[in-house]
Amino acid sequence: MALYSARGLWHFLDSPEILATTSKLGFGWHGLDMQHGLWSEARIISVLATAPGGNIAVRLRSGSYADIGFALDAGAAHIIVPMVNTAEEAREAADAARYAPHGARSWGPMNALFGEPVLTPQEANDRLHLSAMIESAEGLENLEAILGVAGINSVFVGPVDLAMSLGTDVDSLLAAKDSPLAFIAKTCHDRRIEVGAFAGSSSRASAFEALGYDWVATATDMGLLKAGAAQVLES
Repeated sequence: MALYSARGLWHFLDSPEILATTSKLGFGWHGLDMQHGLWSEARIISVLATAPGGNIAVRLRSGSYADIGFALDAGAAHIIVPMVNTAEEAREAADAARYAPHGARSWGPMNALFGEPVLTPQEANDRLHLSAMIESAEGLENLEAILGVAGINSVFVGPVDLAMSLGTDVDSLLAAKDSPLAFIAKTCHDRRIEVGAFAGSSSRASAFEALGYDWVATATDMGLLKAGAAQVLES
């Protein structure tokens, strides 16, 4: 069963109101960006305490033990760890994300502070979905080793950084005859691992889907605001 229906919305703005509104528009999932967006720790806690977590992914600021632990303690069920370049970095992320005996996550779920039901360590381990971001030439080279790490559930591609690392641009990477993006999708699927990507537009989303990507960030919250404003001003 697929993690999400294919097309999602990427949120740079730390707005629970925008998230609540767009969650009713038919997007299959929503990505909250802590690395390049405005999402603060306090806002993440607020949103995850009130929003259904089944279709929300949190892109962390880093793969550090502290950043991973914070997002999971706040209630995230799906975390996206940026710049995973080696199997060792993937292993460290997987270890930080799960309780013993499968990892070294520290106990401290925040919903306990509010008197809410708390998952057992095993339940928390079972519900966690961890995506490793592949967004560098080094990560691409080490892809098979990264996929071999227990606890890595899927891959999420950052095409802009990957393209820069390879000395090209996203559209050229998508159009290449032997595209590394196609290689990533095939390698993941050969291991029965899902693969997602940030597209940012419908045309790029379609290109990723044509390469076999399972779930794609089709648009951004800022992009929707700009497109809506342009349509209103032109009418």
